Amino acid sequence: MDESGALRSAAWAGAGAVVLLLAGLALCATAGVDEPRVSDAAILDRVSDGAHQAAAGIGLPVLGVGVALLLWFATGLRQVLDRLSGGDPLTHAIVPAAALLGGLIIAGVSLDVSSAFTALSDEFTPDPDTARVLGTAGAAVALTGLTGGAVLVAATTRIAQRALVLPTWAVWVSYAVAVLCLSGFWSAGLASVAFMLWLVGAVVAVLRKARRTSAPIVPAHVRRNAPLR
Repeated sequence: MDESGALRSAAWAGAGAVVLLLAGLALCATAGVDEPRVSDAAILDRVSDGAHQAAAGIGLPVLGVGVALLLWFATGLRQVLDRLSGGDPLTHAIVPAAALLGGLIIAGVSLDVSSAFTALSDEFTPDPDTARVLGTAGAAVALTGLTGGAVLVAATTRIAQRALVLPTWAVWVSYAVAVLCLSGFWSAGLASVAFMLWLVGAVVAVLRKARRTSAPIVPAHVRRNAPLR
């Protein structure tokens, strides 16, 4: 596969990652307990409901595929940034940052839905307080994963800023997203939405780079001598 094809594949992998991550989180949220103030009855109903358990069982593999696609996209993004920077060592942080983000999201969501999975066994009696603890711990772990998102955004933005390929407003918006991701435990949903929107923008940027890479390079003297139409 040529370079433009590889970048295009990585960009579409990034688009798929956005869709699957959102879908996986939505499915698993039906069986999770991320709000400890709800009543005991509501928690027991959620973790014992067969439909919610099935949704979580589907959601975790979907989430795993989404993380795999995110890593694929991160390799393509690193390739683009490596070209822009001429081999800046900062590009080496891109893939590990994506791995940190994806790994902690999967770990956190797994903790959150573990009570629902355990309730499938007749030998286990669901306990609302245990579900609260696991749900709170899962949310904390998953939101801590946004630290990887902050590194991914900040490293990408810094390299693009040095290469003068981003307008000033986009640079500052990206840094704001990185700060939000660092405060993900407190900003919660806002940081997650901001990161997903930034990721969509990064996917579009890689797609545009792939399109420019696939365009034939025309020497300057040929362009000057080309007949006008």
